[in-house]
Amino acid sequence: MTFFATFNQILILFLTMMIGYGAKKLKYTDNTLNKGLSNLILHITLPAMIIKSMQFEFSKELFFTSMKVIILSLLVYAIVIGISFYLPKVLKVEGKKRDVFQFMLIFSNVGYMGYPIVDAIYGEIGVFYTALYNIPFNFIMLTFGVYVLRRSSGGVRGKVDYKKVLLNPGILAVGLGFSFFLLSIKLPLPIYQTLDTLGSTTTPLAMLVIGSFLADMSLREVFKEEKILWIALARLVILPAIVMGILWVMGVRGLMLGIPVVITAMPAAANAAVFATLYDSDHYLASKGIFLTTALSLVTIPLLTFII
Repeated sequence: MTFFATFNQILILFLTMMIGYGAKKLKYTDNTLNKGLSNLILHITLPAMIIKSMQFEFSKELFFTSMKVIILSLLVYAIVIGISFYLPKVLKVEGKKRDVFQFMLIFSNVGYMGYPIVDAIYGEIGVFYTALYNIPFNFIMLTFGVYVLRRSSGGVRGKVDYKKVLLNPGILAVGLGFSFFLLSIKLPLPIYQTLDTLGSTTTPLAMLVIGSFLADMSLREVFKEEKILWIALARLVILPAIVMGILWVMGVRGLMLGIPVVITAMPAAANAAVFATLYDSDHYLASKGIFLTTALSLVTIPLLTFII
């Protein structure tokens, strides 16, 4: 896909997001609806999109490439986690602020923005590999991510529920879809088309929800937050640049380079504020970080597509 074609796809996502923003400002939507739509996306439409995107005929080449994608994911997370310990020290932040900053550096918005943007750039094969690439995401977030946010609050709340990790809808969808791939199981046409129809709603629904979320935040309040611009710069520019540089030196090219870089370049995870609330951390700071990184990503992501 050419730069201009990719830019047009990103522009469509941006315009859809702005419609969500306007709908919230005009009070056509509210937080109750957004919560319902978020659950619909994460539990139904996104799993449908993942399963449908994995309807490929089994081949050894595709299988071995899939294994490489998972290994690359683990490598990238190791790199990002290492940097996430170093950067807050450089910025001289401590306590709950450090914890939230570190969480936002490690975990990007793979659900609401990662899949739609990869789909816009690379199509179904991109979603296929992204689903596999994101397998470690839930495990790391619900284990190490929880540890990070509990670190300064005494760790008295919220034990890690490993059953919840394994039963996450995204993990289940990847497992089911990949099993179909391994066994070369082709879904009956009515089921395939149902999943296709449901999955196709993921992108517009996700963009509408993000736009509505942005409408709740005050830009002036966000920019008053000390050092948050540095975290946004790291999340959107520095981390993907480091990941791209390391993978490039390792000889990684094409989709295997593009997907890790694009996912790393996404804004802070949308559930950072939810987790910060649950584990007695600074959820106001998390909300500001989500807002700022999401808003700035409307500029940085189109530029990124030109580079990769």
